[in-house]
Formats: sequence, structure tokens, C-alpha cells
Amino acid sequence: MNRSLLAVLVGVVLLIAAGCSSRAGSGKPASSPPPSVATVTAARGTIAPSLQIAGVITPFRQVGVAADLSEPIVEVDVQEGDHVHGGQVLARLLTDDLEAQLASAERVVSEDVARYSQTAYQVNAVNAQDQSAIRSAQAALHQAQVNLSGAVTDLKRYQSLFAQGYLPAQTVDEQRTTVSSDQAAVTSARAALNQAIANAHANGSGANAGEQQQELSASRAAADAAEASVEQLRRQLKRAVIVAPVSGVVDAVNANPGEYPSGRQLFTIEQVDNVYAILPSSTAQVVQVTAGATATVVASGSTRHDAGRVVAVLDQVQPGTTNFTVKVLIANADGHLHAGMPVTGTVELPPVTGVKIPMSAFVDDTHTSVYTVANGTVHTQAVSLVKDDGMNAVVLGLPAGSVVVKNVEDSDLGNGDRVTVTSK
Repeated sequence: MNRSLLAVLVGVVLLIAAGCSSRAGSGKPASSPPPSVATVTAARGTIAPSLQIAGVITPFRQVGVAADLSEPIVEVDVQEGDHVHGGQVLARLLTDDLEAQLASAERVVSEDVARYSQTAYQVNAVNAQDQSAIRSAQAALHQAQVNLSGAVTDLKRYQSLFAQGYLPAQTVDEQRTTVSSDQAAVTSARAALNQAIANAHANGSGANAGEQQQELSASRAAADAAEASVEQLRRQLKRAVIVAPVSGVVDAVNANPGEYPSGRQLFTIEQVDNVYAILPSSTAQVVQVTAGATATVVASGSTRHDAGRVVAVLDQVQPGTTNFTVKVLIANADGHLHAGMPVTGTVELPPVTGVKIPMSAFVDDTHTSVYTVANGTVHTQAVSLVKDDGMNAVVLGLPAGSVVVKNVEDSDLGNGDRVTVTSK
């Protein structure tokens, strides 16, 4: 009886299982909903693109310091790596020979100046004598002319009286002799005046050329030459103290006490209170870089950002190549940037306006297509990249208002797929 009941129960279970299987087989499979994707609406906007270029730091200026004297070095006061300021003493030369020459030249100056003063006094004295002689001759001539005029007047009166019978002929003859004598005196006085004027011209006076004036000019020239020699020796003595022409870091020292350094470069100083970042670049990179553009430089292994500005875009490094150089000037007052440091420079380019989309919307690295969504269907849209700022890009070929898949890498999509838009 137990066995019969167990058989009945097993049969019932089998019938129920068979019915359930029949109902399940007769139903239609349920369809899954389309995947959801994040989208953005393309709209006009402006981006500030930049250009990243690897380069190296160079000093603002590298200055060579040489000595042009033939005196030996007596001391060297700096060594490589020292920071120096403009005017700081770098080395000194032995100057005993120059000091002796200077003392001798100063004595020559004193003698020549005294000789010039003496000559000038003599010239002035001669000129004064010449002027006095001229004035005396002029006075004598004037007096002779007055005497002659009086004698001529008397002769005319005597002749009139003689004609009237009031004076004898002898008196008239004597007056004629007086007139002749006075005429000779006038001639003599005029000759004396001319001689005095000629003497003054010969000796020299003012701008006139003459013996005394030439002597004075020669003395002045000798004194000037002696003073020039003294000034030259003084300047040589100053150059015997070699100083730094600029502030910076001593890069090289080629000087030792006892050496004769004439014509040799002794020190090299790098001026580093400002430095340049030299950024090699190609034609495509520099086409929009202009002088004055803002730039930021980060040294390798550092997190410090140094602001600078583009001072020049230098032409091709070698003829026939397309390599250019962007030169960025950076303040370096604390000297943390050193020549030779590798850096990465970011140069700001002019703003670009157009239809803007995120960089993540591009289908691949060629940046030539994006996915748009219309009526729930994905479409491949060809575009042209104008510029990007690393986060967003301005493109051509995409109408404003287009719904664009925001992040293609996070979406497993293809052209013609059905999707559900979750955000715009």
C-alpha cells in the first residue's frame, strides 16, 4: 500500500513538471532595453589653447672677462660656482710699473703746464707792448697831422699878406720850409704806425697767426698730450683691478697668481637673475606663437610653475629644416633655475571660438569623427579639429545643437546602434 501511494505521488509530480515545461515553451522571450549613454549638446564657445614644448634653461647672458694689460696677476678672489654682483673684484694685477710711469707722466704734465703758462704770459706781454706801440704811433701821427694843418694855414695867410705888401718874401719862404718839414713828419709818423701794426701781426694777437701765437699753441698742445698720457695711465691702473661687469654665477676661472694674462679670457660669468627657456619646435607648433605670449615653465622633477613671456620665435636652426625655437624669458631672482635644466614649457595661444565639444567625444586619436544621437540612433559624424585646450576642442563640420556622445571610451557603441540618452 505504501508502495502504491508513492508511485501515485511520483506520477503527479511528473505531470505537473510536464505542464509547466509546456507553458514555458509556448511563451515569447522578453527583449532587453537599449543602453543608456551620456551626451552633451554641441554649442558655440571659446577655448584658450596652449602648446607644450620640452626644452632647456639657458642663462640670460654669458659674459667673458679678459685682461688687456701685460702686468702679472697678483691675486684671484673668486672661484667657480661663486655668486658675484656687478662691480665685485674678481682679480688684481701687479701695478708697480704703471704707478712709476704715472708719477713720471704727472711730473711731465706739471712742467708742460708751467711752460705753457710762461709762454702765455710772454705772449700777453708782447701783445700788450704791440698795442701800446700802435697807440703811441697813432698819437704821433695825429700830432704831426695837426702841425701840418696849422703850418699850411699859416702859409696861406702869409702868402696873402705878402701879396698885399705887408710881409717880406723871406717870411713866406720860411713858412714853406715849415710846411715841408711837417709833411715829412706826417709821412714818418704814418710809417711808424704801419710798422707797429705789422709787428703786432707778426707776433700774433687774438685769432691772428704769428710767432708768439704759434709758440703758445705748441705749448698748449704739449701740455694736452702730457695730460692725455696721465689719463691713459690712470685708466690702465683702474683696469688692473678686474671686476665683474654683471651679477651672476662664475662659470669658469682661468686665472692664477703669477701668470701674465694679456689678451686672455680669465672669467666666464652667467647672468641668471633672468633666464631663457629655449623650446625647440616645428612649423606646425609655432605658426600661432607670437612674441609677448604668456608662458609657464616647469623644471623636470619640480612642481613649481614659473611664469614667463615669449620674447622671440627664432627662425630655423639650420637652413633647409623646419625646426624653430621659442625663446621664453623667466624671472629667476632666487636662482632656482640653472642653465642646462630640462623643462616643459606651456605657451598660451590666441583664443579660438567655434562649435565646442569635449575631447572625450572623439571616436579615435585621429580626431576626425564623433558619435551623434538622433531619434535614439547613433550616427558617425565626420569633423575637423581646429584647436583644443586639452579638455575641450573647437571643430568644423558639426552643427551647433547636435547631441554628441560625451565619452566614447566608456560606451560600447557603433554606427546605427539604438541608445537611450541620459543627459545632455
